[in-house]
Amino acid sequence: MTASTASFYRGKAFRQRLRRGTAYVLLVMGFVWFSFPLLWMVLGSFKSFADLATIPPRIWPSSFHWENYPHAWTIVPFGRYFINTAIITGANIIGIIASCSLVAYGFARQRFWGRNFFFGVMLSTMMLPSWVTLIPQFLIFHALGWVNTWYPLTVPAFFATAASYIFLLRQFFLTLPLELDEAAKLDGCSRFGIYWRILMPLCGPIVATIMIFTFISHWNDFFGPLIYIHRAELYTVSIGLAFLRNAVSLDTGEPVQALLLAASVFCSLPLLVVFFVGQKYFVRGIALTGRTGM
Repeated sequence: MTASTASFYRGKAFRQRLRRGTAYVLLVMGFVWFSFPLLWMVLGSFKSFADLATIPPRIWPSSFHWENYPHAWTIVPFGRYFINTAIITGANIIGIIASCSLVAYGFARQRFWGRNFFFGVMLSTMMLPSWVTLIPQFLIFHALGWVNTWYPLTVPAFFATAASYIFLLRQFFLTLPLELDEAAKLDGCSRFGIYWRILMPLCGPIVATIMIFTFISHWNDFFGPLIYIHRAELYTVSIGLAFLRNAVSLDTGEPVQALLLAASVFCSLPLLVVFFVGQKYFVRGIALTGRTGM
């Protein structure tokens, strides 16, 4: 090996190490940048009012106030709110998966007149902002006597109102070979049997992705419960957090923002658990939505 060749490989190795080192530095900076709000919330949940009012702000609390968590849990009935939110979120997951998959199966595997036209009409509903339909929906639910109940927050999910999920499922159904349907028909399987026994078991990744998206959107939903629910026993965790925003201490009369931060921490835990458990499907869903042009 000549001196010029050895120098070339040393320069190449140096450039590779430089690129790798730069990538690591950028990744660490990105991690610190995006995780700082979460770190600030967790550390702030242990602070006293004096620590939170200190100027300039201090990151680390002078002393850890562990009692903020039981106080935040009891000052507002978060136990009931957790159950309420879990029921609403679970009903929406079941309704969206059942209804959207059936509609997507029809658009993807069944031949009928006007299929492409109706599919285009369905896609056009994605362009309507939710604020446009807010007042008509409220008037309809009020006429039905559903205001102040959970029906406006759960029943629409069973009527395939999520056009984006229908589109996503239809695109996934189209990737499955039609020979599966033909083989099932030869074995005497009905259309619903093909949908339920053949195609749906193959849709595990996309169904898991939709479940994660649905869980996140409905667990954090604040506007829907605020509009339709006025009874305290039906409130959700997002409404409970709003109650703590202006809370003050009964002993000192001081604001207790630390309780709001503590409540935000334990209300975010289900989201973090769902995200880390389903992280693989979450990333795969983002990649799939990118390929299908959502």
